[in-house]
Amino acid sequence: MKHEVDSYEINKNTYAILNYDDEFSKIVEHKHDYYLSKKTYEVMEDSCEYYGSTLDGRLKGTKMILGSNYKLPIIVEESNDIIFFPTNGSMNEKCSWISLNHVKKYENVKGYTKVTFTDGKSITLHVSKESFEMQLLRASRLQNLLRKRTM
Repeated sequence: MKHEVDSYEINKNTYAILNYDDEFSKIVEHKHDYYLSKKTYEVMEDSCEYYGSTLDGRLKGTKMILGSNYKLPIIVEESNDIIFFPTNGSMNEKCSWISLNHVKKYENVKGYTKVTFTDGKSITLHVSKESFEMQLLRASRLQNLLRKRTM
């Protein structure tokens, strides 16, 4: 059964925002999956605004911290350490976003990446394991640098 929702804000239970097709994003959570008639970057923008910023503002902040310009992870919400990283450029139609804190393991499966989350739920992404790993490491570096600043 396809659970469609009218709006969605990323929260601590959100595992991924996946590009589903040209008209929908698939929201993956611990117990449920939802479908939303918005592109992934629109879901990210709405969630950033919900928590008091914009996607562009979050990307600029990450750029300042990491000194990178492409495929930047973002801090969606600071107090709950909600950090997501993209599988492609953030405005790319095929981009999906993955929660840093819910990734348990990842592996190459026929050139794609199978991601297993902390509860055992898994998804397959149309990106190489190396690309996924680079994005995961970039998001981990952002998290680490932020923790150092707040200690």
